[in-house]
Amino acid sequence: MATSLPDGEREDVDERVSAIREALRARGIGLTLSGDTAVLDIDGMRVERPWQLTEAREPRGDLLQGGWLLLADRMPPARAEAARARGDWYADRSGRAYVRAPGVLVDIGDQDARRPRRSNRSAASGHHVVQNPMSPSRAQVVCLLLDDPRLASASLRTLAERSGVSVGIAQQVMSDLEARRFLRHGREGLNRVDELLDQWAGVFGNGLGPKLELGRFSGDPRLDAWLSRGQSVYRSGEAASPELHGADVTIYVERLDLQAVMASRWNPSGDRLNIVVRRKFWGGSAPVPDLYDALLPLRLADLLITDDPRHRLAARPLREELLRRHAR
Repeated sequence: MATSLPDGEREDVDERVSAIREALRARGIGLTLSGDTAVLDIDGMRVERPWQLTEAREPRGDLLQGGWLLLADRMPPARAEAARARGDWYADRSGRAYVRAPGVLVDIGDQDARRPRRSNRSAASGHHVVQNPMSPSRAQVVCLLLDDPRLASASLRTLAERSGVSVGIAQQVMSDLEARRFLRHGREGLNRVDELLDQWAGVFGNGLGPKLELGRFSGDPRLDAWLSRGQSVYRSGEAASPELHGADVTIYVERLDLQAVMASRWNPSGDRLNIVVRRKFWGGSAPVPDLYDALLPLRLADLLITDDPRHRLAARPLREELLRRHAR
């Protein structure tokens, strides 16, 4: 049980948690408690953990195994360091917070907690704050950078247009990649591409993928009806892999065409939803409406998010191809 408190203290607990929630909200982080589980919303990415309201002293024995979100009135530096070592997250009512998960890093220390939200201080200061470098919008930019090495040295406007985001988001992504040393000197290209790719693909299923989803259906994965209505269709996952011949298909299109769905006799409530339709977010139009392969990072990620070992095996050559694109 995440909250075992004496009777009569419920109002006090609610007040203390509310103060912590407001401190997080001021820094752009949402906190929702559902029973024993705390859900944090960080730039569109949701992460969750069991939570415990604790005092400034060390936690009781059952917390020493780590894996908690510790909520406290005050998180002293020594206590914060011990929590990190155990693998805990924490937040207090002054705004100090630490959350580290795939694609998410929030690290707000004593000085940062007294500053406005979204501080841009250098990591060398010891209080670097990252508001989720792989939020869905930022992940779109990283996807295009991974797909086309030339975009690392392109103008921010070009990168933004190709990624389907604002110039401001493109600037944030480039600054973050530079701070984390994922950009080569002078922005000549990406650095440590394998690590960046793994980070991006690792959070795709919980971030960018769901954001782009337009619908799931069961039925025959034929795409004739879509093409006959003048839409370009971009295949991904199993459908774009020459090594796989199953009935699953993931496609990216400009919009969900209900006429094409009905003509294809796709059912949104079938027993097995083998068809995923996602929104094409990247800029540029195909020369003629036809069937194309989706961007290479998307084809890779759509294979990796399944539990099918055949898909993971088929993803290997895609990963190797992408890394070759970035080889000097």
